[in-house]
Amino acid sequence: LVALFFNKLLGLAIVPFIKKKADNDDSKQNAKLERFKQEADTLYDVYLIENAYNVLRRFSSGNDPQMLWRLARILVEKAKMSKDKNDRKRFMYDALKMAEKALDNEGEDACWQAHKWYAIVLSYVSEYEGYTEQLRHSYEVRRHLEKALDINSADATTWHALGVWYFTFADLSSWKALCIRVMSGSLPAATYEDALKCFQKAEFIKPNFYSSNLWYLAEVKSRLGQKEEAFELYKAAFKMPVITMDDGDTHDKAYDRLRKLGVKDFTSI
Repeated sequence: LVALFFNKLLGLAIVPFIKKKADNDDSKQNAKLERFKQEADTLYDVYLIENAYNVLRRFSSGNDPQMLWRLARILVEKAKMSKDKNDRKRFMYDALKMAEKALDNEGEDACWQAHKWYAIVLSYVSEYEGYTEQLRHSYEVRRHLEKALDINSADATTWHALGVWYFTFADLSSWKALCIRVMSGSLPAATYEDALKCFQKAEFIKPNFYSSNLWYLAEVKSRLGQKEEAFELYKAAFKMPVITMDDGDTHDKAYDRLRKLGVKDFTSI
C-alpha cells in the first residue's frame, strides 16, 4: 500500500512537470516561428525576394496561415520577376495554392492577411482565364478584400487593392462592358468615385507608401476632369524610388504619361 501510495504521488508530481515541458517546447517553437516571420518580412521589405523565399519555402507543406500567406506574397513577386511566361504563370498558381491553404487553416483566429493575399493572387490568376472567369472571380476578389478590411480597416495595401478593383470596372471601354453584359448578363457596379475613396483612404493611412497608389489617384483624377491635380500626382508617382517590379512599371507609365502631357525636362520635376 505504501508503495502504491508513493507511485501515485510520484505520478501526480510528474504530470505538472510534463505539462511544463510541453509548454516550454511550444514557447520555443513559437519563438522560432516568430523569428522566421520577422526575417522573411525584413527580406521582403528590402526586396530580397529569393532570400525570403528560401526562408519560407520549408513551410509550404505546413498549416500555419501566417507562413502560408507570406509564401503566397513572395511567390507573386517571383512571378513578376520572371522573364519566362510559363514560369510566371506557374508561380502565380503556386501562390494561389498557398493563399487558399492559408484560408483553409485560419481557424477561429481570423487572418486578414490571408483574405487580402488570396484576393490579390486570385485577381492575377484570373487574367490567365479569360473574361468569363475574370468576372466570376471578381466578386470573390472583392468579397475577400472587404473581409480583410472588416478585420483590419487600417491596412493601406488592402484599400489600394479594392480601389484597383473599382477602377478596373469603372474604366472598362463601352465595347468590353457590352461583351461582359452579353456573356454574363450583368456587370459589377463600380464608379471612379468609389475607386477614389479607396485610394484616398490608403494614402491617408500611409502617405506615399506605394507609387502605384499615386498613379491610380492620378488616373482617377484625370478621368474626373481634375487635370491639374492629376498632373501633380503623375509627377509624384514618377519621383518615387524604384525598388520593386511594380515600382519600375509605375515609373515607366508615369514617364510616358508626363511626356504626352508635354514634359520635356524631367530633371526639373
